[in-house]
Amino acid sequence: MKKLQSKFAPVFILMIASSGVLVPLFRAQDLGSTVQVYSVPEGGYFSVDGQNYTHAMSAIWPTGSKHVLAVQTTDQTGSQPKTKYTFGGWQYAGGTVPGGNIVTVTASPAFTYYQAKFSLQYALSLVFFTCSDAANCPSPGVIYIGDTPYSSSADIYRGAGTAIMLAVPNPGYVFSHWEPGPGQIIQGPQNTVTINGPVSVYPVFQSARTINLTASPAGLALLADRTKVPTPTVLQWGYNSTHTLGVISPQQDINGQWWAFQSWSDGGALTHAYTVAASAAPDSLTANFVSGAATLITTTPAGLTLKIDGRSNWPSYSFIWGVGETHHLEAPAQQTDAQGRIWSFAAWSNGGKAVQDYTVPANGGDVGVRLNATYNPVGHLTVTSLMPGLTVQVDGQDCATPCDVQRPVGTAVHVTAPSSIPLGDGTRADFMGWPGSGSIAADWSVTLSGDLQALIASYHTMNRLAASAAPPDGASWSMSPSSSDGYYDSQTIVSVGVTPKPGYRFHAWSGDLTGTRPAGAVIMTSPRSVQAQLDRVPYIAPTGVSNAAGITPQTSVAAGSVASIFGASFASDATVGSASPLTQTLGGVTVRVGDRFMPLFFVSPTQINFQIPDDLALGAQTATVSSQGLPDVEAVFNVVRNAPGLFAQVVSDQSFVMAVHEDGSPVTTDAPALHGELLTVYGTGFGPADHTRPEGFAVPAQPPLLIVDAPSVLIGDAVLAAENAFAVPGRVGIDAVQFRLDDTAPSGVNASLHVRINLQDSNTVLLPVK
Repeated sequence: MKKLQSKFAPVFILMIASSGVLVPLFRAQDLGSTVQVYSVPEGGYFSVDGQNYTHAMSAIWPTGSKHVLAVQTTDQTGSQPKTKYTFGGWQYAGGTVPGGNIVTVTASPAFTYYQAKFSLQYALSLVFFTCSDAANCPSPGVIYIGDTPYSSSADIYRGAGTAIMLAVPNPGYVFSHWEPGPGQIIQGPQNTVTINGPVSVYPVFQSARTINLTASPAGLALLADRTKVPTPTVLQWGYNSTHTLGVISPQQDINGQWWAFQSWSDGGALTHAYTVAASAAPDSLTANFVSGAATLITTTPAGLTLKIDGRSNWPSYSFIWGVGETHHLEAPAQQTDAQGRIWSFAAWSNGGKAVQDYTVPANGGDVGVRLNATYNPVGHLTVTSLMPGLTVQVDGQDCATPCDVQRPVGTAVHVTAPSSIPLGDGTRADFMGWPGSGSIAADWSVTLSGDLQALIASYHTMNRLAASAAPPDGASWSMSPSSSDGYYDSQTIVSVGVTPKPGYRFHAWSGDLTGTRPAGAVIMTSPRSVQAQLDRVPYIAPTGVSNAAGITPQTSVAAGSVASIFGASFASDATVGSASPLTQTLGGVTVRVGDRFMPLFFVSPTQINFQIPDDLALGAQTATVSSQGLPDVEAVFNVVRNAPGLFAQVVSDQSFVMAVHEDGSPVTTDAPALHGELLTVYGTGFGPADHTRPEGFAVPAQPPLLIVDAPSVLIGDAVLAAENAFAVPGRVGIDAVQFRLDDTAPSGVNASLHVRINLQDSNTVLLPVK
């Protein structure tokens, strides 16, 4: 067995393999393919192998099987009213199936569908006329859809799209209108209808009446519904319809003769509405004309305006007016021509009033009509300004601009404009002149002529420059250009300079200037304010240290006297020290001579009074003033033995010596000095006493401090010897001299008085003497 198998097995396998190549061992069952049959668009019905369908069908057709597809009715009514399906053929993947509406097909996996192609059409319902006997009831008109006429109501099936319809009336009728509806564009007799479903349209015709239009005289043209028609003419208008009748007036006939409308036969206006009555009988309408007169209306001067028949905007004043017509003429009492000149009405050429009704004469058609309105010139002056709300004076009366002045020609007019107008805080407008007149004066006079005279009041804006210093009196100013009141033209550039006064130093600007230089420039486009910020700096005047009693012939001061230092910025306020003892510091101020601090009576910003010590060495000395927080300032002065000064009080600008009567009461002009009484006069700087004066303390009552050098009293021309001279007890630095008036002294006057000590004269004052 094994041997047999090994010998024949390959041959058997080969035979099986060979036979498998030549003949299949078995055939698999063919199940077919799925096929769909449907209508496009959906809604058309069809049959497959005798079975009817209204919707798509699907079946498995064995390959090679035969099937019959049929559309028995090629025009089918749709499920929606007034719709229709029209069969167009069968389609498959390979194209159109030949054979018409009934075709036979063989199933194949290559073809999976068949389509019954329909076109969907909608009814275009034309609704306007229905008659079963056209011979006895003729249609009122024809509706054209494209080139196809329809004389009665009908349903016309068409695919989606547009249809253009035109209504044409038959004799005896007129087309009235289309009833409006959705999807319709109506233009007179034409209706463009959009079809995307069933649609109805309604043309409306009306019975027509014959209208005869004529003119008298014949041949003139008329207007029918605003369309020019010759006469005579025959029109057909629908019953109860309304039309516009009009005429062309004036118009010329074929012979060149002018005619003007007079009346209509129906009594209507030149242009009026006419409603057609429902009647089969013709109607006639006649327009009556009369001979026209060529009319020309003018003005003197030419170009002025008139109102004619209530209208003033005529293109010209040339008319054709009918003979016998009455027209309304109005000549304005006053008017202005194109050049601004004013004219007043004078007269009409026919002698009529300015406002009149004029009737065209019977011969107007032959000779024409000429009318002229004459005007006279009026003196006219206008005053305007760019300054809003400006009021000027005209002949002394206020007149707000724009000011309009009208006077007879030759009248003299005087105009005055304000020289300055406030515009706000720090701003004003100043008058500049009358441009074009050659005058810059605010007063202007003119004699009026017939031409318009236009004045313009010109102003320019002025702004104030406010300059101040802090402290207020610490500086002097320079402005370029200068201004008397601080106002400048708004375009001016002002150079500003400041010079500190003695006792001050410039620190910086504030306001509209900045920086630390004492000069700058501002543009005056608006009100400006600049402030110089100053620092206080102590300053001693050139007089230096002087006698506290006043100006004396001697510029030096005496030891033990009261001295004054004049200057600036010594202290911020005035401070008075105690009468005794004196203090060496007042208001933060000290006075030092060498290394000694001087006793102070009082200090102020501009003056210091102090005592010169009785033992201060004669000769040149240096006083140093120190103010707290400020730099020191020095002055050199000279100390001498005698430098007398008399204290005075000012009465009515006269200096009277401080003196007392023997009873201690003051000597005044009301209580003058008496001859023979002991008078006491007060001063300082009389020289050394027999005892040293206390420094900073009041002179004691005892012992008396007698002046060593004897003084003389000079009154008028008299020289009197002093009885006593001493340092005043209870006071610091005050000296007194006592004397009696003898017969050599003047009487009944305010006598001049001074003292002399060691040939040194005091200041001269007045002494009232009885």
